[in-house]
Amino acid sequence: MAQYIYATTARCCCSSARAHPAIPLQAPAPAPSPSRSPLRWRSAMGASDRLAVAAAKPRHAAPCAATVLGEPLPASDDHGLVHPSPHFAAQALVSSPQQYLEMYQRSIDDPAGFWSEIAETFYWKQKWSPEEVCTENLDVTKGPIKIEWFKGGKTNICHNAVDRYVEAGDGAKIAMYWEGNEPDQDGKLTYSELLDKVCQLANYLKSVGVEKGEAVVIYLPMLMELPIAMLACARIGAVHSVVFAGFSADAIAQRIIDCKPKVVITCNAVKRGLKLIALKDIVDASLVESAKNDVTVGICLTYENHLAMKKEDTQWIAGRDVWWEDVVPNFPTRCDVEWVDAEDPLFLLYTSGSTGKPKGVLHTTGGYMVYAATTFKHAFDYKPTDIYWCTADCGWITGHSYVTYGPLLNGATVLVYEGAPNYPDPGRCWDIVDKYGVTIFYTAPTLIRSLMRDGSVVCCFFFLVCSFEHLGSSSVKWCTEAALLFLTNFFLIYREAFSTI
Repeated sequence: MAQYIYATTARCCCSSARAHPAIPLQAPAPAPSPSRSPLRWRSAMGASDRLAVAAAKPRHAAPCAATVLGEPLPASDDHGLVHPSPHFAAQALVSSPQQYLEMYQRSIDDPAGFWSEIAETFYWKQKWSPEEVCTENLDVTKGPIKIEWFKGGKTNICHNAVDRYVEAGDGAKIAMYWEGNEPDQDGKLTYSELLDKVCQLANYLKSVGVEKGEAVVIYLPMLMELPIAMLACARIGAVHSVVFAGFSADAIAQRIIDCKPKVVITCNAVKRGLKLIALKDIVDASLVESAKNDVTVGICLTYENHLAMKKEDTQWIAGRDVWWEDVVPNFPTRCDVEWVDAEDPLFLLYTSGSTGKPKGVLHTTGGYMVYAATTFKHAFDYKPTDIYWCTADCGWITGHSYVTYGPLLNGATVLVYEGAPNYPDPGRCWDIVDKYGVTIFYTAPTLIRSLMRDGSVVCCFFFLVCSFEHLGSSSVKWCTEAALLFLTNFFLIYREAFSTI
């Protein structure tokens, strides 16, 4: 029987909108070194002392008072569960295991009603048929295997993720913060600014002949232009195929051969730590390979990541290669939405290849939209004042769902980080948390274990740990002793679920 750590969120105490009475400080905390951020100060302080140190320095986004949403969680004897405090449970979207089980049971007893209620919170140009909320056939003897959601409905995920919030008066809210490879590199976009940039790129794609249902391959690092490119494709009904910006030319070529795009979007280079990666050179090699298989791409739209490489140092093929900055900003900041059927394709993403050749999985619009938004909202207990950071890359499904679509569908402020978590030193993560006032941090056990080895601590922070890895009892102990109050390990949940199939 897998042991579970019950929680619905991963949260930092610094959100002033949700402050609770402070934990009494038993003794004054020693002053941190002036050269170190309080959130990455390494010491043997207790939890209450760490709270005081955090209060000593104001955050970039909001003051960090010595307050918490719940006391450090004692482990109980019932199946290894760790229970949230009454304070935390009272403000959570799912406040108890009982409430969760009631929601779950209703989803089983009345799936059409359950999912229809959630879907109705989004904008639909045309409502789905009440009889076809979900139609499925999982029996090969009865015909083709299929699962279809909200059949007959028409919507657009870009409209629901961006336009909807601008039209509601939230255009001035920050949609994205961007943190570059170096600590002094940063940027931000409001929802209104994000909409403008998405529309400009969407208009460019339309101008070069990209139509509804056609594919666009995206090979970008974690710049804001990556979610922008995904949303621009979705806006016009094009199907994006994001390739992780660490894959080889052969991997890109295979995806190009499979989907035959008119356009590949990339950038000239990226720096991760001290390493320079010439992404454009990798794309060039992939396009040579795909051409050998009679698949030719007409346009390689290239963003100049000038912090990594200048234009004049970039290999260039005239007639095919186009600089993003030379064309995209010239297009209008308004672009009509292409309303698509709920079962129309949204994106193509490949499996990791752990069981053989990577397979392209086609995700459709309506069901994915409702799924990504709902799981983000409840798994992270998202509130409108949160600042959210997921360390996943958009080249993976976690990045699709929990960097781009899930957060933006909920009107969240999301942090996009280009660099490595241990550059220029192992405390970089805590510097970023401190700089932006991050309140929800979603990462992997691998990073937790790395921080353990380094000895880094962060005060009064909450984690949600995922990515199908076992966290391990020593990591759980380290997190809880460092005042990391809430913890969820999805590996355990999925392992237990699949063991019953």
